[in-house]
Amino acid sequence: MEKTGAAPGAAGKHASPDGFRLDINALRALSVIAVVGFHFQIPGFAGGFVGVDVFLVITGYLMTTKVLNDLKLGRFSLWGFGMMRMRRIYPALAVAVAASVVIGWFVTLPGEYLKHLLQALSALTFVSNFAFNSDNGYFAMAAQTKPLLHTWSLSLEWQFYIWMPLMAWMVWLLASRTKSSFSAVTIALQLFAAASLAWCLWASQHDAMGSSFFSLRARAWEPLAGGLIAAAEIRRRSEGAKASWLESPIMALAGWVLVAGCTVYPLPEARWPGMLTILPILGAAMVVAARQGAGEGSLLGLSPVQRIGDWSYSIYLWHWPIWVFALSWLAVRGYEVASVQKIAMVLASLALGALSYRYVEQPVRMQRDFWTPRRLLTASSVSFAVFAGFVSLAFLTHGFPGRLPEYLLPAELARRTNTPRDECFRNANSTKQTTEAHCSFGSAQAAGRPSAILWGDSFANQYLEPISSAALATGIHGLIATQSGCRAFVDDAAGNAGDQPPCRQFNRSTLDFVLAQAEPSIVVLGSNWGNAAEISILADRLLAAGKTVVLIMPLLNIGFDLPQRWIENQIRAGRAIDEWKVEAGPRLMMSAFRDEIAHVLDRYRDNPHLVVVDPLSVVCEHGYCYLVRNGQANFRDTAHISNVNASQYRGLFDAAFRAALSAGTEADKKKD
Repeated sequence: MEKTGAAPGAAGKHASPDGFRLDINALRALSVIAVVGFHFQIPGFAGGFVGVDVFLVITGYLMTTKVLNDLKLGRFSLWGFGMMRMRRIYPALAVAVAASVVIGWFVTLPGEYLKHLLQALSALTFVSNFAFNSDNGYFAMAAQTKPLLHTWSLSLEWQFYIWMPLMAWMVWLLASRTKSSFSAVTIALQLFAAASLAWCLWASQHDAMGSSFFSLRARAWEPLAGGLIAAAEIRRRSEGAKASWLESPIMALAGWVLVAGCTVYPLPEARWPGMLTILPILGAAMVVAARQGAGEGSLLGLSPVQRIGDWSYSIYLWHWPIWVFALSWLAVRGYEVASVQKIAMVLASLALGALSYRYVEQPVRMQRDFWTPRRLLTASSVSFAVFAGFVSLAFLTHGFPGRLPEYLLPAELARRTNTPRDECFRNANSTKQTTEAHCSFGSAQAAGRPSAILWGDSFANQYLEPISSAALATGIHGLIATQSGCRAFVDDAAGNAGDQPPCRQFNRSTLDFVLAQAEPSIVVLGSNWGNAAEISILADRLLAAGKTVVLIMPLLNIGFDLPQRWIENQIRAGRAIDEWKVEAGPRLMMSAFRDEIAHVLDRYRDNPHLVVVDPLSVVCEHGYCYLVRNGQANFRDTAHISNVNASQYRGLFDAAFRAALSAGTEADKKKD
């Protein structure tokens, strides 16, 4: 997204070392086209997300060139470098962020609007990669509801702008006495790149939450790949050496083919960045190092290609908010996102990108007599202070709820995504906020009293409120052993080899804990089960150890975001919809899977130590299932129950715990 030097017309086939390069501008154009195509789900761009990685290589090359050249000439200034970057990035970013906040006022629910405002603050302070990483869990808002999600890469770039020049400057000064400053900086860049790549490859295999996606630590090697090319070129020029063997048309063509191939091929996003990320980075590095195809009459020098390259930063800024808000607008009105709509969004991205470049980027960059550093900092500081005040007011008013019809507010209440006792709910890496091994619920722990443990994933944890109330009423002390995206299973059971190591370790340690002692004697199991066989294996193991198993059956699989669809239906109707019921069909009720579970559990029908809880009876009756009842949503997403209506399942767990206690009493009598 960066560019330096003269205007495009001044470029020759091989531009001056620090001048404008048409080939890099064309690579920038390809990168932004790839990202837009991927985000807009256009066929042929299945791997288009690699455009961000290519941008990082370009950034690393240009910025390292700038820093090293200034260090060699004795004119480097951290302040000057920072102001150069701010002048280039901040004005257009601030305008795009402000526009998203204004649009969000009219279309975003209060709770979501507060999140959006916080994300806007994080984008303007270049820490949004941290903000979005913290909102990157199982219950995080969908990407299509975050208009500023794409700013994570800008924050990551800005963090690179801070530590790379600072590190290079410090190493240069420390090595200046030995007259080997340039070599020392180059070695430091190599070491940092190697360490970052090693961490990236390790994290891609061990980070179950995917937080390395937003991490500079895991991505620093990408801009440093460009930085090392810059260092090699500067050294070669200073030594008067001949052109490198890398500077060849074949090398350039191979690089372009590799980047284009990665853009088209459906690369896996799940473990990105990782080993496969080396491919687009290598391709981009080859194009940059080859320095070919830069002539004004070449294919890369064509005006449409160069204009998109010029506008690429602003196109990137605007395309994602356009996509997010357009999806919301179309969904509310019941329209499909077809080719015509996507073409319109692409054209809007290009148009706004061009306007932003012409009226925001260029004036601030070129009119330096007016936009002095002092004026730029003053304008930015005042604007940020005003916005921070607006965000504070938004929190005091809980998101300005008066902006929208009151009948939409229950939908927002339903979609509040924090799972019950969130501080006790382990994330995918098996860590939680509390330090105790297991949080407690229900009655206070007492010697000789029965105790229980809730074991499973979010489909178990969602019932924590009614389970806790029932445990308190029956005098049961409970422990919480729940982990995001980690269903309960016996680790050595067939079919579990593909589960993440943290999940397997969590289940292994939980089973060992339960079997190692008499209490907890009641094990409450709930999960997004994979198959009935693993339920049977787990139940066998627990029952054989003398435990009483309370098994929670699966509920409904709605297949769409219920609160969002409820909002859309009410907006189209122009009124509140207090009741919404649908036919209890086999797909909705997962009838085939439930029948499979019933079949494997049939052999336990005479065993009082297996107690089955079926929540289906609470929301379904007379051939219909209630998605919304009495003005409240029964679900908070596509399958999880909403916190607001969780108490309606209390009766089921009251009966289940009484049955479990009765089974335990009968067992004790037989022992006597």
